[in-house]
Amino acid sequence: MYTVRNESPGDHEAVHAVTVAAFAASEFGHSGEAELVERIRSSNDSHVSLVAVDGDEVIGHILFSPATIQTADGVLEGMGLGPMSVEPGRQRQGIGKVLIEAGIQQLNSCPFIMVFGHADYYPRFGFVPASEYGIRHAFEGMPQELFFIRWSEEPRRDGVAFYHAAFGPQTG
Repeated sequence: MYTVRNESPGDHEAVHAVTVAAFAASEFGHSGEAELVERIRSSNDSHVSLVAVDGDEVIGHILFSPATIQTADGVLEGMGLGPMSVEPGRQRQGIGKVLIEAGIQQLNSCPFIMVFGHADYYPRFGFVPASEYGIRHAFEGMPQELFFIRWSEEPRRDGVAFYHAAFGPQTG
């Protein structure tokens, strides 16, 4: 049986290993997400980092980092979900679901959470295509249809969403 808790500094090495293993086993097949986690941690910006642990073993991780949406009315601050990783041998056991739900609960006063992901997965957590609100992401070459948003307040319309700077170049 596993539990979910806030990540501690002693978890960093295990989180790195889980993230590398999870993405090596995925369709993406690279370790860039592990370095992304490190860059966000080292930025000292406010973020939420949770781990799923079985005893002392880290078996899953999820990270939420600052994100913004620029609209005609100004800038709205929220959070971006990702990366999320689960040890390959423990995938499809509900660990990712529990990590997402714990993060959403911890961020219940956050105006929005945005995520890139699969259309058949994230809607079960209240995420909807951002395009339904006229919100688009700022990454070149990334399909807009993979971009989702979950509002905890009155949705804003027509804007450009930006992830944390650690994610790399983004254009509006």
